[in-house]
Amino acid sequence: AEAMDADQLQRQADQAMYQAKVSGKNRYHVFDAEHDRSVRGHHENVERMHQALVDQEFVLHYQPKASLRSGRIVGAEALIRWMHPVHGLVPPDSFIPLAEETGMIEGIGIWCLHTACRQIAEWKNIGKSLRVTINISARQIPEAIPSRLIAQVCTENGIEPRQLGLEITESTLMDSADTTVEMLRRLQSLGVTLAIDDFGTGYSS
Repeated sequence: AEAMDADQLQRQADQAMYQAKVSGKNRYHVFDAEHDRSVRGHHENVERMHQALVDQEFVLHYQPKASLRSGRIVGAEALIRWMHPVHGLVPPDSFIPLAEETGMIEGIGIWCLHTACRQIAEWKNIGKSLRVTINISARQIPEAIPSRLIAQVCTENGIEPRQLGLEITESTLMDSADTTVEMLRRLQSLGVTLAIDDFGTGYSS
């Protein structure tokens, strides 16, 4: 059995009593220690991820895109990673689902936009004109990265919106068709390049 002090035992009893009350009258509820650990771990992970954003632990890696015709590098895809001080380099599939579930993906997405645009500007300053593509989550459509924000960030960095690309999953396009179409029209009018990720794995297959 898990060792505990009186305060912890009272906290668990209070939680069980509350659960019994919300479930109806004339019943009892047994405290679920495993569920409690899971909930506490979930909250701790969310808080830790928020702190990672504040402490600038996220980084973008740039995967080059080459032209098959010329063989030259014409752009790059920005891939987010978490440089965790304890666990090292954490891949996106280990934290992006939680970020989407909790709404943190919006802040992370805006950070990606600013970071990618700064990188485009740095390459531009050394004479390299490259388009950088960033991935857009379903939770970021359409409010989190609106066209006006993209225009503003591009202007702040002295780059053209056409140097920025957005990659959206096919399922997101279909699941949010009504709102997505309007968003795509606004982005297209800015000159932002659009791409579809996972094409052929969903509806179009």
